[in-house]
Amino acid sequence: MNLQRMSMGLSVAALSLLLTLAACKRKQDTTSTSDLPDLNTQTRSYVAVDSTKVRTGPGTQFRAIGEIRPNARVQVVGRDGEWLLIVSKKGNAPGYIDSGAVKPATGEEKEPAPATEGKYEVLVDAQVHSGPGLQYPVVANVEKGIKINVVNEENGWLKVESKQGNPPGYVQASLAKPVENR
Repeated sequence: MNLQRMSMGLSVAALSLLLTLAACKRKQDTTSTSDLPDLNTQTRSYVAVDSTKVRTGPGTQFRAIGEIRPNARVQVVGRDGEWLLIVSKKGNAPGYIDSGAVKPATGEEKEPAPATEGKYEVLVDAQVHSGPGLQYPVVANVEKGIKINVVNEENGWLKVESKQGNPPGYVQASLAKPVENR
């Protein structure tokens, strides 16, 4: 009887081992990068009809990371319900905007005037980089509502003067708006 139990236990162990090995040897699904869709062929141009926040996800519960001004052109690559996924050609992070804030571009829209010198208000908590791009180190943080003095714009980045006399820094242009009374 003891020998029969031992034989049964060995059979169960062997069967478990075979099933485990068979599962490990299954061919894994592999997808070639050439099978993925090309976002450049999926990109559609839209124009903002209202000022709208760019968010990290598809909904108002997600953090705002920027703002799109009226008449600004945006590149849409996808949709999640009533939210559109936009990408930046200037290196800004992708984000979501409400689909009601844009209309399809016709090609006849005028681009908004480029950023000019003067006082701006920061729209969301933002980082100041040492150069005009995300690849540059963060040198300071500014809180929403803070006024900054812009001296130039470079590739979608506002060059700002330091109030403490430090070297100038750069804030993403979509994160600040001109103050009405300059």
